[in-house]
Amino acid sequence: MTFDIDRTTVTEGDIVEVRWDCTGADRVELKIDNGYKASVLNLEISGTKRFRLNRSKGRTALTITAWKDGKHGSKTLKVKVKEIPATQAETLDSNGRAMGSLRQWWSQLRPRWQSMPADKRLAARIMLILAAVLLFSTLLPVLLLLGTAGLMIYLLYVLWKK
Repeated sequence: MTFDIDRTTVTEGDIVEVRWDCTGADRVELKIDNGYKASVLNLEISGTKRFRLNRSKGRTALTITAWKDGKHGSKTLKVKVKEIPATQAETLDSNGRAMGSLRQWWSQLRPRWQSMPADKRLAARIMLILAAVLLFSTLLPVLLLLGTAGLMIYLLYVLWKK
């Protein structure tokens, strides 16, 4: 029985060619075990096959087993499978400029904000103003009075505007 592979180290997604010759055997099987899942394939007595090795726990074991008159023999070859190096993805705006995480967040938030009903937008603005007033008034208590007065002026503006 001969069993051979064209390379013993690959990167995820690469193709490995397997060659075997089990002349005189009744039946031949190939087991491929990547550490997550094992698959068994029935093969011809001799030949070649190509396999793409994707996901692996570092090593993929290829085991060929040949049966003759109820007895069997097997041979295992291992292929080291390296992970594909990850690349940093970058989001570009319509002008081709790279967008930072804050700009991405804003570009996702803006359509949601514009599709929100007017009364909910008003409530959200008031909530944001109150949150800012309370936050800054912890640093300088006088800002509580000024912030509350500013919120009242904003609410009067909203009432007169409509």
